[in-house]
Parts: sequence; structure tokens; C-alpha cells
Amino acid sequence: MVPDTLSTSIRRRYTKSSSFAMALVFTVLCGLVAVTLGYFINYFAKDNFIQSTQAILDSEIRYLDTLSTIPTASDGRAFILLQEGSDLPDQIVKPMSVLSEGLLLFTTTTQEGTFAARVHTTKDGQKLLVGTDVSSILEDLEFMQWIGAISIVFVTIVVSASFVISIFVVNGTNKIVSTAYEIIRTGDLSRRVEVFSRWDDLSNVANVLNLLLARIGVLMTGVRQVSDNIAHDLRTPLTRMRNHIEDMQNTGSDPENYGKLLSEADHILGTFNALHRISRIETEKRRSHFTDIDLELIIHDVIDFYQPLAEDKEIAIAMAIEPARFVGDRDLLFQAFANILDNAIKYAPYNGRVHVVLRKDRQNIVIAVENTGAQLASDELGRIFDRFYRAEKSRSEPGTGLGLSLVAAVISLHDGKVWAQNTVQGVKIITELPRKHMDYRNVTQQT
Repeated sequence: MVPDTLSTSIRRRYTKSSSFAMALVFTVLCGLVAVTLGYFINYFAKDNFIQSTQAILDSEIRYLDTLSTIPTASDGRAFILLQEGSDLPDQIVKPMSVLSEGLLLFTTTTQEGTFAARVHTTKDGQKLLVGTDVSSILEDLEFMQWIGAISIVFVTIVVSASFVISIFVVNGTNKIVSTAYEIIRTGDLSRRVEVFSRWDDLSNVANVLNLLLARIGVLMTGVRQVSDNIAHDLRTPLTRMRNHIEDMQNTGSDPENYGKLLSEADHILGTFNALHRISRIETEKRRSHFTDIDLELIIHDVIDFYQPLAEDKEIAIAMAIEPARFVGDRDLLFQAFANILDNAIKYAPYNGRVHVVLRKDRQNIVIAVENTGAQLASDELGRIFDRFYRAEKSRSEPGTGLGLSLVAAVISLHDGKVWAQNTVQGVKIITELPRKHMDYRNVTQQT
């Protein structure tokens, strides 16, 4: 049983998640950038503007102090005489703004542009407003302030997006975790992770997990079917063995019963040895015995080996075999093709026919074995390579149901494919082996 407390611990709270922590750190860093940018624009740039303007005005005032009269205004300069106790001259457009202490910004009706000015007392005691045109500098300052504002808005949008993304990641992760927990709790492998989008990485992970769950479900179903088939196929020999033992107990020693007992034991041992061999081929994937072999020769050897059995049933074996080289395990491939041919001869009727074809196409070497006789049901075609599976018509025939399972394991070891299909005359088993197989010298080094 899975502890109930696990259900509360596996779902990560948003504020406790790494995504939230990363978004928070990202917010702090972006905030520091925004503050630095604001300081640079609103203080450093403005201070620099004020200082440069003050320097220009100081230079103008020193120039005025060298003159005996007040010069007339010119482009980029403004000299406005102020009367004591009177209002501002009419040429100054009101209101004026204060840029800093003692520094004014204004426009005039007589000159174009914006002026920064300071009040200066001349040698003869007159108050004079000394100004310089700062229009271009103000435009640059305003442009920088706009850039700063836009940058701050952009940083705010990025920070908000980071929090939205972190919430999306946490929710998606919790969905995956919750589904996994429910499968652990209930054992229901039919559950799937919900996928609402296709563009993000979490959805890709969810799709792969769903494929994994589907594959695990198929394997678990196969395990249950294998268990049922083992119970079905081994129950009869075990029952007969038990009966023989009882007969021996009741009647005393009997050589015939000993022979029957050994035969049943050999059958059971053969079944488990075949299972062990298939599992070893599927799990170890050893290629240490791979060599450059002649498939044409192997197929001929298999046909020669089973020719007497075919003659006993008056079955004709037709061949259409091309020369073909391949890198693989000769003994395993011989066993695989022998099982296929044995299966074809076993289920072909008397006076039937078996057709063996070996041909090459651009990418694969194709070996097809077709026998005349009854076709298989459509739901049986994909299952005859499962362990212990036997079609209904073959239940009466001797065997363990592991022959074609070994074929599938051997062909998979050689990176090939094998499948069955119904034909007009009967059933055909087709094997495809890749022509561009790895060099056996490299294979032996890997193992």
C-alpha cells in the first residue's frame, strides 16, 4: 500500500517549487537592472545635462563681464534685462519651469527653441537673464527617458511572463506527478497524463510518458497472458506426471511408467529451457558470435534438414533463393528459420506445399515462408509470436508455443522484423533483415 501522506507530499506547492524560486530570483535581478537603468537616465543623465548647461552659462557670464555693454540676443543665446520689482518681460512665455536651483527653463516669443537661463547681476547692478539654447539636449534627454520607460515596462512584462511560465510548469509537473501517483495507488495502467498543448517540453514529456505507460500496459498484459498460458500448457504434463507417480506407488516399480515420467519431465524442462533461452537473447543482446555469413547456405541447410519431414507428409517445398551475405549469429539464425519452416510444415495439410523465398531489395534481405492450409484469424496474426500463445487450431498439436517467440527474439537481436499475414493459399511468415548491418568486427569489440 502507498501511504496516504504521500499524496500531499508529491504535489509541489507553487511557493515551494523551484520554478517559483527561479522566477523570484529572476524578478530580483530584473528589478536591479530596472533600478540601475532608471538611476542612469533620471539622475546621471539629468545631472550631466544640468552640469553641462551650468558650464555653458558660466562661460557666457564670464564673457559678459569682459564687455562694457549688454550684447544683443543671437542664435543660441538669450540676454534679457530684468527690471527691479516688475513682472517678467513680455517676450518670455509663461510659465517658466525650474530645472534646478537657480536654473530656469523657458521659451520666448522672439527666438526659437528652449532656453536654460540663470540670473546674473552685472557690474552696474542690473539684473540680466543669461540663457543658452538647450533644445537639442532636451530632445536627447527626453528620448533617453522614453527609452528608460519602455525598458522598465519591458522588464515588467518579462517578470510577469516568468511568473506565468513558472505557474504553467508547476501545474504541468503536478499533473504528471498526480497521474503517476494514482497509477501507483490504484495499479490502473490505463490512466494517462492530460496533454493540453504540443509546443512545450512538458507536453513532450507527457506524450513520452503516455507511450511508456501504454508499453508497460502491453507488457503487463503479456505477463498475465504468459502466466495463464503457462498454467494451461504445463497443467496437463504435470497432471500426467502425478498420475504416473501414483501408478508407480500403487503397482510397484514399472519401467514403462518410468519412461513416461521421464518424458513428461523432459517436456517441462524443455519448456523452461526455451523460456530461458528467449529471455537471454532478449535481455543480453550479445553479438559476440556475429560473423559474416551466407544466408543462402543457411536456408538450404534448413530445407535439407526438414526435407524428410516434408516427404513424410508428401509436402512439396518450392524455393526461390538469391545469394545474400549478412553479419549475424549463424546458429541463432539457423534455429529461427528452422522454427519457421517447422511451423509451416506442421500446419500444412497432406499433399500441401511450402514456398521459401529469399530475395534482396534496396534496404533489406527478405525471407518469406508460405504454407498452404487454413488461414489464421485476424486477431491471431499479431499474437502468434507471443510466448506460449497457440492458435486454436494448433492446441491439439504437440508443442510449447515458444518456437515463434524464439524467432522474434533472434530477429530482434539482428535489428530485423518478422510478422505473419494471410494469403490466398494459407499463411506466410515474412522476415526482414537490414542489408546495411554493422561490421561484425566492431560488434565483437563492443561485447
